[in-house]
Amino acid sequence: MTRHRLPYVVGATAAALLLLLSFAVLGHDNRERYWFGTLQTAPAHAETEHRHGIRVAHLPIYWDRFERTDGRYDPEYIAEVKAALHAFRAAGMRVEAGLGLNNPPQWLFEKHPDAVFVDQNGARSTESPDIVFSQAVRDEAEEYLHRLDQEFGLEGFWAIRAGVSETGEFTYPPPASGDDRETASYWAFGRNAQAAADDPGRATTLPPNPYPGWRPGQHTYEGGTFAPRQVSVWYDWYLAALADAVDWQIGLHRSLGHQGLVKVLVPGAGFLPQDHREAVGKHLDPTAAARLMGRGAGFFKTIGWIEHRDDVQIVSTALVDGTGTPRDNACRPEDDTVPVDGGDDTVRNWSSVRWVSRIARAGGFPLAGESAGPQVAAYHPGVMDDAVRQMRTCGLEGMMWAFDRNLYDGTPGSSLQDYAHVIGRSEGGRTP
Repeated sequence: MTRHRLPYVVGATAAALLLLLSFAVLGHDNRERYWFGTLQTAPAHAETEHRHGIRVAHLPIYWDRFERTDGRYDPEYIAEVKAALHAFRAAGMRVEAGLGLNNPPQWLFEKHPDAVFVDQNGARSTESPDIVFSQAVRDEAEEYLHRLDQEFGLEGFWAIRAGVSETGEFTYPPPASGDDRETASYWAFGRNAQAAADDPGRATTLPPNPYPGWRPGQHTYEGGTFAPRQVSVWYDWYLAALADAVDWQIGLHRSLGHQGLVKVLVPGAGFLPQDHREAVGKHLDPTAAARLMGRGAGFFKTIGWIEHRDDVQIVSTALVDGTGTPRDNACRPEDDTVPVDGGDDTVRNWSSVRWVSRIARAGGFPLAGESAGPQVAAYHPGVMDDAVRQMRTCGLEGMMWAFDRNLYDGTPGSSLQDYAHVIGRSEGGRTP
């Protein structure tokens, strides 16, 4: 697939030099230490957390608050973000930013009615804007990110998060039913996703839909039989579009001077190669098995299709998510003998992070993790030790704890003291 690249910015400002120094401090270059952070970090906690060994703060920025109306930026919100940045940096923290493409302002959909994902049944999703298929959305997002850069300087962030879904992760939106166990939604039926080859509405880096008008579950196309191999071609196009949207973000961040990490957020384990083969054989019947197909959660394919490698980190957002048997929730040296695109059913017993780690290593990506959060799997005494065990055995460079507030609200096993304890015991570097 041909992709058009935005030019990279060459050279280093003072902020970029500081960023490179921070890599050495945190072990990005020498690979000798882990780093630890929290999600949705409160600026008021920065100094205390730094004293306890936490070195990374997460700063979510919200597009709908930054640009409440088209082309008009909220000075109070900008000042709030700048104050948070100052607090984090004054405390010695490195800042990981979410840039808010998954928090679109309402005016975007009013200005561009085709800025939404549409599924095969005509259901529309406005939880996140269609940065996959819509060039108009990408153009608006680029203007927004240029303004963010003017206000905050993207070159000064230690890391930037990239994704597509409403949570900013590497999937399409959830199904219109709201439940992955029900009928799947395939979000490729808006005007731009179905556009002809010469239509300027489709994102310019994407090839056109190979079979416009075909819908999952159909066994015919234009009066003839639609074979499983054609279903596979269509579905590979659908998956590759997700990777293209992430590549577009990475290229844009680099063009704006960001030279730090870009984190691609991977939720759960997704579906397995054997699920993919079964679903394609059933013509992607939306009521069939592997309903995660609609979300594009074929990480064994999509991670390897991300073209950028330097300083792009795959992040499993599913540490201690309750998946995997007690025996199989950490990684093992022999994992690398399991083929990523094979049919080894033993991986169904693996934890999410174990499978995603195997895929990322096969693609040559560095790895990190985030705990899944107590709303996914209840935290308990020792949960941080379990997360660190997964981090160490799976070769992760560090982890973010979800959420900062859980260090203070009495959540079992998740106090600031618990975190400081596991950080202290992890000093000295990762295991071989």
